[in-house]
Amino acid sequence: MRSIRFGSFVGVLIISLGVSLGLPAVASAGGDAAAGKAKSLACQACHVSAAGTGDTPHLAGQRETYIAKQLKAFKGGDRKNPFMNAMAGELNDADIDNLAAYWSSQASGSDTTVSSEVAAIKKSKIGFPPDFPKGFTLYSSVNKEEGNAVAKQYANAVALQAAKAGKPLPDGSVIVVVNHAAKLDASKKPIADKDGNWVVDKITGYEGMEARAGWGNAIPELLRNASWNYGIFGADKAPRTEVNQAICLACHKPKAASSFVFGLPKIQAKATAK
Repeated sequence: MRSIRFGSFVGVLIISLGVSLGLPAVASAGGDAAAGKAKSLACQACHVSAAGTGDTPHLAGQRETYIAKQLKAFKGGDRKNPFMNAMAGELNDADIDNLAAYWSSQASGSDTTVSSEVAAIKKSKIGFPPDFPKGFTLYSSVNKEEGNAVAKQYANAVALQAAKAGKPLPDGSVIVVVNHAAKLDASKKPIADKDGNWVVDKITGYEGMEARAGWGNAIPELLRNASWNYGIFGADKAPRTEVNQAICLACHKPKAASSFVFGLPKIQAKATAK
């Protein structure tokens, strides 16, 4: 698991496949709006809101050709956004055309109320591990030049045992990232130890991912990371409930082959070290 840049979550653009708004789907010249409606189950996690400003626009009523063009640009990498590139990469051309037809068929302004299904996608089930760091092993320490920070990454015994056996990380796996401010010298530069790791100062917050049976059931396939959920916690270990876990799901989706974990090789290395 890489350290997740959660501070940039609010307003980050995600276009995946959205839950039906309950409005009639109208056939269009390019894609099949009915097929787009049937397949849609994730867009609303980011695009349906009362605001819809900044980098997260409303989709309902947008021109079909515009939506299709942007999705294809994200898929091809011509337009850069890590979350959108990941999501668009999951779509084939027919998916894109059908999705564009569906959203363009919806009445402008109709996508301002979050349904219970969408709320379930956005809300994480993960809680802060009560005995942390007991039962966890530090497997990586990362210097983060942006913000002079240090991310210390921990995995629990379930994850380590699976990694040691060369198996995918199973339900019961938990990974926690502890974010620290780096200790600075008189010139405001991070102080490094003999191994080049920055010396840590106070904890600024935590990030976590946890897999439990059934936790992926309410998440649409295009966002689902098996049974993983993601959470962000303040320095006081209280959950940051304003964070939309759909962003995390989108970010980790391309890592399906490595149990949706960015740092799996580091966990494996730690687990198999003599």
